[in-house]
Amino acid sequence: MELQEYFNEIVRNVDMEIQNRLKGDVKGLYEASYHLFTAGGKRLRPLVVVSVANVLGGDINRAYLAATAVEILHNFTLIHDDIMDQDTIRRGVPTVHVKWGVPMAILAGDLLHAKAFEVLSDALKGLENDRIFLGFSEFAKSTEIIAEGQTMDMEFENRNDVTEVEYIKMIEKKTAQLFSCSAFLGALISKANDYFLDKAKILGLKMGTAFQIVDDILGLTAEEKDLGKPVYSDIRESKKTILLIRALNEASESEKKTIMEGLGSKDPEKIRKAAEIVKNLSLDYAYSLAEKLAEEANRIIEEWDSNTSIGGKALKYLVELTVKRRK
Repeated sequence: MELQEYFNEIVRNVDMEIQNRLKGDVKGLYEASYHLFTAGGKRLRPLVVVSVANVLGGDINRAYLAATAVEILHNFTLIHDDIMDQDTIRRGVPTVHVKWGVPMAILAGDLLHAKAFEVLSDALKGLENDRIFLGFSEFAKSTEIIAEGQTMDMEFENRNDVTEVEYIKMIEKKTAQLFSCSAFLGALISKANDYFLDKAKILGLKMGTAFQIVDDILGLTAEEKDLGKPVYSDIRESKKTILLIRALNEASESEKKTIMEGLGSKDPEKIRKAAEIVKNLSLDYAYSLAEKLAEEANRIIEEWDSNTSIGGKALKYLVELTVKRRK
């Protein structure tokens, strides 16, 4: 089976499951909950769940359900993130709170949070009790960790002394944790032992951290039509990305002054000038960090599978895509 066909099959099954789950009598609530799913999305986390399960011999139907649970949880976080960041566009369409209002968007996120656990319960049903416990524990803990990461991200907006170590810790929590949980669930439903469960977490964490670093890069380099949201929004919102942290460390006094004038500004020209300096001083460094993480992730995949199974090939491709994507 070709990789594209393999990925399409996963996405079809996950999307069908999501569609079936997000139906109810309160029409507006379910429309708001389903909105971002209709706008596309990469479905990377579901692809990780199913590919890990494939490599480790897991049941495909359980894998589809676990993948669905992860994707629903991910979209719950996106809806609430957009409210907090006051973003108006996501995946090229109006955000949920813009289209339905903040109260409905909060409720839509709450519904998705509950639905994610509901679907996970079906994915784990019939496994040994200790595995069911581990699955729910990791899923719940991931939700807590993501909330911690989002809080750190918001707090960093009011600081100009955020370190690279702090940034990495923040994105491991905010973004990489759900990748880690995805790989873990793929291994868990495959009845993998503790060694493989731990390796799966590390694999997901490396992939997710690289993904967020590249996401931060794309926020400065991608075209708005590809990005699906306004460019330079990280500068406008004074987000402390690895690029900004590196640039502030490397900048001359005059460059630093221009960067600081752009941070949090509403002036498009000041934002653009700040972004250009940040790009010049930090792009190569940020890419090298992402590539190092990708290499570490690939070593784990090669330990599991030397590119002999479709799942192993898929995971290697996903790691490469995480670093080399352009949107």
